[in-house]
Amino acid sequence: MTPERVLRGLHRGSGGRGGGGGGGRGAYYKALYGGRGGRRGQGGRRGPPVSEPQEPAAREAWAGRQPDLANLLQSLDREQYGQYKQLAGRRFDFARFTLAFDSVQTDAFAPPSRIRVFVDQQTAQIPSALYSSRVRAVASAHFLSQHMHQTLVRLQATQDGHRRPGGWHGAKGGALAIDYPGQEVLERTSAHVSAAGVEVRLTASLPAAGRTILGDRAQHMLLGVLPQAVEQAMLFPSIDSNAMQSFVDCVEDQEHLRAQLAPSNLIAFIGDGSVLPRASGISNLPLAEEGVVRFKSPESMRVSFELPNRGRVEGMGIPCGVTLVCGGGFNGKSTLLQAIERGIYNHVPGDGRELVVADATAAKIKAEEGRSVCNTNIRPFINNLPFDKDTGSFSTADASGSTSMAASIQEAIEVGASALLFDEDTCATNFLIRDRRMQQLVPQDCEPITPLVSRIRELWTAKGISSILVIGGCGDYLGVADTVVSMHRYEPADVTSKARAIASDMPVPIAKPTTAHGPVLARTVVVPRGLASHKPPKAKTRWTISLFPPRGLDPQSADTAGASEEPEDLSELDLSALDQLVSVSQTRSIARIIHAAALESRHRTMRELLADADAQTLDELSPARGVAGDLARPRSIEVAQAINRLRGLHVPAPPGF
Repeated sequence: MTPERVLRGLHRGSGGRGGGGGGGRGAYYKALYGGRGGRRGQGGRRGPPVSEPQEPAAREAWAGRQPDLANLLQSLDREQYGQYKQLAGRRFDFARFTLAFDSVQTDAFAPPSRIRVFVDQQTAQIPSALYSSRVRAVASAHFLSQHMHQTLVRLQATQDGHRRPGGWHGAKGGALAIDYPGQEVLERTSAHVSAAGVEVRLTASLPAAGRTILGDRAQHMLLGVLPQAVEQAMLFPSIDSNAMQSFVDCVEDQEHLRAQLAPSNLIAFIGDGSVLPRASGISNLPLAEEGVVRFKSPESMRVSFELPNRGRVEGMGIPCGVTLVCGGGFNGKSTLLQAIERGIYNHVPGDGRELVVADATAAKIKAEEGRSVCNTNIRPFINNLPFDKDTGSFSTADASGSTSMAASIQEAIEVGASALLFDEDTCATNFLIRDRRMQQLVPQDCEPITPLVSRIRELWTAKGISSILVIGGCGDYLGVADTVVSMHRYEPADVTSKARAIASDMPVPIAKPTTAHGPVLARTVVVPRGLASHKPPKAKTRWTISLFPPRGLDPQSADTAGASEEPEDLSELDLSALDQLVSVSQTRSIARIIHAAALESRHRTMRELLADADAQTLDELSPARGVAGDLARPRSIEVAQAINRLRGLHVPAPPGF
């Protein structure tokens, strides 16, 4: 909603606090507005009417909540579900806010309706200091989204309208929800804070029994629960001001800390006292067990920074260059790397990783057998493939572990990655090293792979690209590392001197590449129109985007020429290897970017495509798909990684290939 279309007739006062009341279905609304006699629906349960509050100020706000909407919902009671469409595109001015219906679901089993609530700043009264910069505004929006979620859960926890009995004729819907933000603080569309006011975007499951509208439940949801939620979660006098201020300050400190990495010649920082382990393998919450080991920096790697709100902080600085993280199994090596790879984002207070930051363009690289690669120059790592298959412009529909890693490195460099992150457990061994015995058994001219160990110094010295590697069994890397950190029982130690001594006492010859790495050229990419012409892409999960190309679309057609070697399934985009993609809301945004790129279907470099997407607001990514409250800003690196994995992507081969 634009700032010009703000509330009319606002006045101050506490909002109503509705409670479950007695009486017949919709009794309160009929008594207040009048109404027609209702017929019992097929199996529909009566929704609890919301009683009028007793406090004078609250009763004043309650009485002005929206008679037009109340009358409309009452008139729709027991009508066919399609009559809800009368709400689409409508705006209703309440006493304290404006409610807009952006889309209305087609039936009770369809995706819920999308609504927006806007409160002008005169009423919201949020201090300007909490949105005075972009990072503070994003933090405030995250806090309000989180607070709105908690408020809705509390208000709807014991209400029949929030339950969904089984069966076609049972009552369904009646719930309000918001896209719940996670541990990482991202720019989202679920909430927005500015000088104009506060906007929150919700979903509303419009209630019904079968295809029969339950008007009383709809009134309970939109005229009872919603005003209470606005009062408690969007008006600053009702919010814990200290908690919101602390939240915003914490996020701003992290942004400030990350900005100091490059001037300090660091690629990452892990603050003392951080809790790196997570509660479980499927949870992003911090481990809360008694005796959890808090991070403490080795003295030789300790650095300190002054933050604008928190003041002085100390911790371990990981310098630019080549860093190894070694140690025995189950001692915290991968846990440290996982914290660093998520350090590209700011975190909520209490996450345990508020003081773990990494350069914003650090990219995780993994082996990914079976991924699609399209006209990528992997020659610095892979050459002389059998049957004279060219690697200067390499394409495959079924990459091996080594070719997938080579392609991922080149693609990351192409879009400006400053650091590469590797975990030995998720890498192809033959891409990492080639030991002396294997070199004697298989001559160099018979081995197409130039292992990473032979290139990693060059990536740093010639291109300024740092690397952090978790290594447990590849000792060859001791001879090429600038810094070596050993993890023992989740405690780090600086063992750089010891590692160098071992490398000197037990030298391992590392074959030098016969050619330089060379420049990584900007590729022209075209997302074929056919990948989105039938139906817009849809994010099923954080790691999967469903594509809906017309049946029979052939990757070998003119629209997709060069994408693969044989016809293949184009319907699923697998993003499971993108460990730094943290929210399905980011994946939804990537789906919109792909959709917009497919509709344009024009030639531009990957960096130009990313710059165009980054310059747009989240709502502008794919305007044809309408306003949404469940989008979050993805990094350009993840957008590029997703596009590079599209089966059917068209990348013209460079001249000479």
